[in-house]
Amino acid sequence: MTDRPLVLRAPAGLIWLVGVAAVVLFLLGDVVVRGSWQQLLLIAPWTLIPVWFVWVVLYLPHVAIDAEGAHVHNVLRTIHLPWATVDDLVMRWQLEFHLTPDAAAAGFGGRKGVVEAWSFTRRWRGLGRSRVDETEITLDVMRGKKASAGRQPGARPSVTWSLAPLVTGAAIAVWCVTAALLAG
Repeated sequence: MTDRPLVLRAPAGLIWLVGVAAVVLFLLGDVVVRGSWQQLLLIAPWTLIPVWFVWVVLYLPHVAIDAEGAHVHNVLRTIHLPWATVDDLVMRWQLEFHLTPDAAAAGFGGRKGVVEAWSFTRRWRGLGRSRVDETEITLDVMRGKKASAGRQPGARPSVTWSLAPLVTGAAIAVWCVTAALLAG
């Protein structure tokens, strides 16, 4: 049995992505019906910019938790935090990974040694809803994974660029420039 990572993602991101994509598809369908396929090719990249923006800023950021550590996927970068480099997990306005002094000294987490996850925020409950705080349950699960990780000698955080949004954004930008040049 494989240990699948626990993925924490804001549900509003999917709602926004589907909503914006539906509006863009409607507008592009209208261009084809009232205009032509050539006009669609000239207009499409400009309408894909808001879809790309919502995908990158609202849907794509997430936190993946597994036995080895946490993968914090923020807007255009991914930070891998082995459990040995995480000192504490705190929920303020968003999930914060407080790093050990060694990991913070290596330059991760800024001056305070804190890596913030854009994707997982505290949800405020209204009156009449369940009093069980979902964030506390999630923090308990993550702290349990951290406690069961065992020794990780030589573990260091690492940062990589998220290539999918960068390549997609560059392709849309090239398409926009090409469409502008062809439209004259």
